[in-house]
Amino acid sequence: MTATHTRRDAFKLLGAGAAATAAAPAFAAARTPPLAWFSLRDVRLEPGPFLTAQKLDEKYLLELEPDRMLANFRTNAGLTPRARVYGGWESKDPWNEIRCHGHTLGHYLTACACMFESTGDARFSERVDYIVAELALCQKKRGDGLVVAFPDGAAPLIDSFAGRPFAGVPWYTMHKIMAGLRDAYWHARSRGALGILFGIARWIEEESKTVSDVAFQKMLDREHGGMNEIFADLFMISGDQKFRLLAEKFSHRALLEPLAEGRDTLDGLHANTQIPKVIGFNRIHELTSAPEYGRAADFFWRTVVEKRSFATGGHGDVEHFFPPAKFAEHLPSAKTMETCCTHNMLRLTRALYGRDPRARYFDYFERALFNGILASQDPDTGMMTYFQATRPGYLRLYHTPFDSFWCCTGSGLENHARYGESIYSHDVDTLYVNLFVSSTLTWSDRNATITQTTRFPDTDTTRIEIKGGSSTSVALAVRQPAWCPVMTVTVNSKRRSTARRPGSYHALRGRVHAGDVVEVTVPMSLTLEPLQKSPDDPAERWAAFVFGPIVLAGRLGTEGLVPGSQLIVNERESGEMLNSDVANPRWTRPLGELLANTARNPGERLSFTARGFADDASVELIPWFRLAHERYNLYWRQTTTP
Repeated sequence: MTATHTRRDAFKLLGAGAAATAAAPAFAAARTPPLAWFSLRDVRLEPGPFLTAQKLDEKYLLELEPDRMLANFRTNAGLTPRARVYGGWESKDPWNEIRCHGHTLGHYLTACACMFESTGDARFSERVDYIVAELALCQKKRGDGLVVAFPDGAAPLIDSFAGRPFAGVPWYTMHKIMAGLRDAYWHARSRGALGILFGIARWIEEESKTVSDVAFQKMLDREHGGMNEIFADLFMISGDQKFRLLAEKFSHRALLEPLAEGRDTLDGLHANTQIPKVIGFNRIHELTSAPEYGRAADFFWRTVVEKRSFATGGHGDVEHFFPPAKFAEHLPSAKTMETCCTHNMLRLTRALYGRDPRARYFDYFERALFNGILASQDPDTGMMTYFQATRPGYLRLYHTPFDSFWCCTGSGLENHARYGESIYSHDVDTLYVNLFVSSTLTWSDRNATITQTTRFPDTDTTRIEIKGGSSTSVALAVRQPAWCPVMTVTVNSKRRSTARRPGSYHALRGRVHAGDVVEVTVPMSLTLEPLQKSPDDPAERWAAFVFGPIVLAGRLGTEGLVPGSQLIVNERESGEMLNSDVANPRWTRPLGELLANTARNPGERLSFTARGFADDASVELIPWFRLAHERYNLYWRQTTTP
């Protein structure tokens, strides 16, 4: 959600009180991005893979019990829990020293609020209201403005301010709680959530007054989520300058300064610690125009996307950035591509597009959405991945429903509730089609309903139908992906145009009106995408199959798997189990010949067969996002061994 959208919503929602009175200065000072987003309530998914994933997430969200997520909050407030706390990161298990108690509730608030907007199902709004009421009760009972779920209450936060050793990552967890309250306000119209959020923020502001800048920056060496983003949002909503100052204070200069100078110092850093900071940098730039924050966000995005990402759009190994020259060394790992990182890279990409709407952002967004986010969900249970490993012969592992509340479980709850928010954007009267996803958009300001129908990526066409009144008229611009050299657009089977500028938006000549049907064809081709920065040694070349934006994986069977074996409780076991040696077909000729020996299979669903491997073996290739409950290979190696 960009500043344009949040400002519009804040104006609608802030009706009375000090916060409403103070709102104008922040909005007046903020820059207006050239494009705006539609609300989730304006977009409804139609049948296709994204709607299927959303429905699985709906089911899981309704199976979870708010009282179990609220248990530790009530305990900390001196209230009796209404239910037993969930296990894993929410429990007091001895191995949970990271102090993430309560983080799931924050993610859950965001997910329910977004799902309410995405579906209109009042059950999700009711859950938001119930949780907000319970947190308000906890906040009132504590009496200091804080709401926490840590076993030792506010101690980790107070110790962090005092410069004393503190347990775990308490600020990371507070960010999730505060973000959940913010999203309950933005998406579910909960004024109560905003009141709680301001109470927490005032506690932080008061407790941090005596902390020196040096001590504060030292505290930020520990993972702290996007605390700078939250305070920037509070500044945007309220206009209160103290929140702007806290946003800047929570900005980790050890990362900000080298990025702003165009220096890549990411090697060895914990990846998902850095991305939320950068989302905050971008938000501060958006609201204040401070150039160093904007430069830092831009440089970070380019660095990660262009130099540090796998074909899927994911990155990292064991949660950390590694030197780009060592990609091949990390392929055997079963802990590459943490799902939270992809989640946050998409949030950053969307935010950057909001102030600089270039098609290149959606070239990455599309790649990571299909191959990272859609691929992260178990199509049978709706559970989510922690890592999506590049190890040949490995498989996806998912969390269990009620005892595996990892960070990626939490962000996963959100992912599948937000699919509708980025498909379209707009200016005053031009609709921008960013993604080829079956959906219906209601554009009330233009009295238009736009329905996009597609079987992408199984087909390379999408149909856009315009409905509305006699005065309905809009301009239309369709993203021509970087992977599509020639795109054709036909209006009412008559007016045809050809786009030859991949990586840009193609604006239709003339306007479209109610009753018009626009057909878009984006031919896809099969390519082999080299592993970034792979060694020059011809015996160590690696590449992944990509069809348009869709990464393909080789199916290697189900050896050693039994039903349920892919659901795990402790995320630390991820990558340490189901390690049976599986024969990976060997390609003994140049990789270019592998491409020539691969052909698409007949049928409606996308699949290919590659032939000519050693011992006359062949491999079926299917979209990475559809491959579950079986072993796979993602990158193929040219080997000189016969």
